[in-house]
Amino acid sequence: MMKNLKFILVIGCLLGMTLATTGLADAGQASVEKQIQIMREQMEAMQNKMMDLEKELTNAQQSAQHSAVQAEQSNQEVQQQLSEVTGRFSAIEDVTSKFKHIKIGGYVRSRWWKGDHQSNSFDVTEIALQLRYDVSENISGEFHLWFHPNSNQFTSSEYNNWAGPTTFMESGFAEIRNLNINLGEDLGMINGKLIVGKTRNQAFGIVPNGSINGRVTSDYGLFQNSVNISRITGLQYLTSYKNFRWNFALFNGWGYSNNNRYGGRDAGIVQLGVSQENTDDNSNKAFSTRFAYVFDRNDFFDKFEIGTSYYKSDLSNRDTANINQITGGVSDLSRKDEKFGFDLAIDKGPYMFKAEWLRGDTSGIEADYFYVMPGFLLSKVSNIPVDFFLRYSVADFNENAGALQFDQNGNGVLDRWASGAWDKSQVTALAKVHLHPRAKLYFEYYWNKLDEPNGVKAQSNDYGFVELILFY
Repeated sequence: MMKNLKFILVIGCLLGMTLATTGLADAGQASVEKQIQIMREQMEAMQNKMMDLEKELTNAQQSAQHSAVQAEQSNQEVQQQLSEVTGRFSAIEDVTSKFKHIKIGGYVRSRWWKGDHQSNSFDVTEIALQLRYDVSENISGEFHLWFHPNSNQFTSSEYNNWAGPTTFMESGFAEIRNLNINLGEDLGMINGKLIVGKTRNQAFGIVPNGSINGRVTSDYGLFQNSVNISRITGLQYLTSYKNFRWNFALFNGWGYSNNNRYGGRDAGIVQLGVSQENTDDNSNKAFSTRFAYVFDRNDFFDKFEIGTSYYKSDLSNRDTANINQITGGVSDLSRKDEKFGFDLAIDKGPYMFKAEWLRGDTSGIEADYFYVMPGFLLSKVSNIPVDFFLRYSVADFNENAGALQFDQNGNGVLDRWASGAWDKSQVTALAKVHLHPRAKLYFEYYWNKLDEPNGVKAQSNDYGFVELILFY
């Protein structure tokens, strides 16, 4: 019985454990199914989100493709516009390339003038156009055209006698550079340049070009008008070798006008002075040369140059007739016109000094000409844009020859009676104001002294002016 009871208890325990296990299994299965359901719902949600993302991606791709198409179209349009612009610029460059070697400049000169025994005058005296064309690296052509607008229609106007209204070619020449002479490896090169046409003579004295390297003043003055009117028509060969300069010129010789006024125009005083000749009767050919040495810059000076010059020409018949009228009929009617002399220029900081001396024999009339010019360039050492210059000039004629004249008491005097051959001296003061790199204001005054013959009294002939030059 106990045995059976144990057996029944064992069977009962096994049956209970089986039922319990079955219950737990049923409970676990329910939980798993619930989790699977949750996971299924999450996956469906994720699938829906993936589908949404896929749609957004598709839309983004379509938008990107559309943008790419638009960008391509825009790029094509830009390229087309760039091509059109490039074509236009190419055309401009073609035009520019043809004119890039052209340089255009010039100035307008206005002057208020006051002189002894004449009325004040104000005039636009010059409108200048300057054009330069570089044909190549070594060849250029240059032209300067001057226009004088009016002459105020008064005989007292300073410019009435010669200027205007007129238009003329002030300069026109061709320049050929690098015509060099090779002296060998040890000696080096002589640099050469040829100028053909009408321009300033660079083969006689200090070129009076109205700058710090030339005469400085706006007007030429006594010395330059007497011996070197600057411009010539002919050939010039300019050379340089190390510190040496040697220039040569062959040209139409300077002429002598019987209307070359000295000082105040209404004073009626003339001078034996040169005038440029564009044409002649083929009997007035001239030669001039200048040899100079330029010292190396050092502690004592910034620039130091000394030179010697020579000029010789044969005068025309018209010149000899004018010379006799200018000087009172005392020339020997020879065709000789010869001058030689020396020049010096030195600069140091704001200080400068120039001087020239020449001895001349013009149709038998001998004279010494010289000037000295110190200057102080205040604009170099301060903010005050003013430079000051003072020039003293002399034309001293040989008084040993002359016509026999009579003074007011009837006494015979051996002297020249015409004002062209009277000894002359001149003091010139200049203040130059730099209003702007392209605007200069000149204040100039000329005190003119004459050593007239006995019994002859000349009028005062001082003059001065204020001049404005605008460069463009």
